[in-house]
Amino acid sequence: MNRSLSRQTIRRALPALTVVIVGIALTEFALRRALPPREGYFVIAPHTDWTIRITPSVVRGVSEVAHYRINALGIRGRPFGADASEFRMLAVGGSTTECFVLDDTKAWTYLLERTLGRTTDGRHVWVGNVGKSGLTAREHVLHLKYLLPQYPRTDAVLALVGVNDMLGALKQGARYELPVPVTTPEGERRDLRRAFAVFPNMQYLPPPGNDPTVSWYRASAIWDVARRAKLRWNLRRSFAIDAQEGLVRARAHRNGTRLIDSLPSLSTPLIEYRRNLHAMADIASSRHARMIFVTQPSVWRDAMPAAEERNLWLGWLGTDWQTSASSYSARALARAMERFNTVTLEVCRERAVECVDAASAIAMPVGAVASA
Repeated sequence: MNRSLSRQTIRRALPALTVVIVGIALTEFALRRALPPREGYFVIAPHTDWTIRITPSVVRGVSEVAHYRINALGIRGRPFGADASEFRMLAVGGSTTECFVLDDTKAWTYLLERTLGRTTDGRHVWVGNVGKSGLTAREHVLHLKYLLPQYPRTDAVLALVGVNDMLGALKQGARYELPVPVTTPEGERRDLRRAFAVFPNMQYLPPPGNDPTVSWYRASAIWDVARRAKLRWNLRRSFAIDAQEGLVRARAHRNGTRLIDSLPSLSTPLIEYRRNLHAMADIASSRHARMIFVTQPSVWRDAMPAAEERNLWLGWLGTDWQTSASSYSARALARAMERFNTVTLEVCRERAVECVDAASAIAMPVGAVASA
């Protein structure tokens, strides 16, 4: 009886289901023909204009309200000057380059432009910022590959790198496996969606077969319509970062985990990091741009006061801090960061490129919050 009813239900539902499937297929076909192609590569969507409201007791040393604006070329900073002879510097990196919770006028790239003013031969200095939180040297290779040809002449590239590569390696621990180089077609396809918020024909890029984080439907035109709508909605938003949200929960979770004072082998992650720095230097050289690496300062150190260490939230073992049962101690994180900064300095010497050793020059104040 039940089987008979089930078969009848299926038979009755089949025509409607067929209509739905055909409708979706026709919609997908029509959208692929009608949607304008993406033009250009953008780390952050152009014309983004965010107001960020911050609780000072959670993120110390910053203003309560910050404005975060991205210009028409997807750069945090002023448009390129009308004077084509200006000296142009492009900054790439993670959150310590992006400076998400800082006002436009307090980001270090803005302050650098203001401080330099003019070159010794009298040219105006322009500094643009395409940093984005969480990105690694793999994504920065793609930034240089696609952004340098897209922009007007770039005279120098500033790369503040290392911390996200290090944290990503520690998350995987002993399970770390050397990924396919990002300079190969397979490696580039795997990381293109992570490197750019918008890129040409992004709706037609098939998801990598070996990346379970990218679903098949993300390659559809229907998904792209929804993504475009979300991007438009996201261009102007207000964010509230207060005591009830992410940072406080992440800190509390870390303080309840088991601390690991030893490091997994970093030999393989450092191979990956080194080859990406070399790839960045290669691309900059091919575009006749000065490559300037900057080592990563951090608050982590061997003897960190307990009150200060309670403010930490990064450095967990596993894919997600919310499910992680273990975190690396400040001492372990400091030693790991030093290893990556050492490789940055070594590549600078090997390639005879410039390096600003900010990690040695900057001493973080007590109470600062580690950020990546």
